[in-house]
Amino acid sequence: MPSGYYMEFGILNGHGIIDAYRQLRGSQVAHYFGFDSFQGLPKLDEKDGASRELMPIFYEGNYKGGSEAMVRSNIISNTGMKHDQLTLVEGFFEESLPKINIDHIKQHGELLVAYIDCDLYSSTKTVLNFLEPLITDGTWVVFDDYWCYRGSPYHGQRLAIEEMLSTTKSFGLTDYTNFYGFGKAYIGYKKGHHGVGDKK
Repeated sequence: MPSGYYMEFGILNGHGIIDAYRQLRGSQVAHYFGFDSFQGLPKLDEKDGASRELMPIFYEGNYKGGSEAMVRSNIISNTGMKHDQLTLVEGFFEESLPKINIDHIKQHGELLVAYIDCDLYSSTKTVLNFLEPLITDGTWVVFDDYWCYRGSPYHGQRLAIEEMLSTTKSFGLTDYTNFYGFGKAYIGYKKGHHGVGDKK
């Protein structure tokens, strides 16, 4: 596996990053990024508000965990990773992600895993737009809430994914497996990137 980095969107108290570190420490993951508002879910926009009947637990402020400092301490103490291996970015995604320097991210190698646990259509759409230039051949793209909203393709993460795949010219996602009842994992690939012997 090439050297690279792990990203998680919606980290709550950091247990997802802790589990990922334990699973991936034999690989060449050089850096871990975690993104969270540390204030719970954002105010629901019109589309997410219209979906609440199917997922009433997704409301503003729910899933608020500890502070950024507490979560950072929890991750470091439970993994033993070095402080400079971990970057936590605080803020709602639509505000924080546009401020991030993509070229700086790429200095850590390739995106190996993107774990997207942000529940809502709007948040997932923002995250996928951010990830568009980063997803490459072999990137694991994992959605924690794919089968929420009773599996409907007109709500939540599933809708955001299908919209993105219908418009993006840079990457595709190959189905891999379901997990944990509501989750779904894919393996990414770059569109137009053909191997030796592939048809052009």
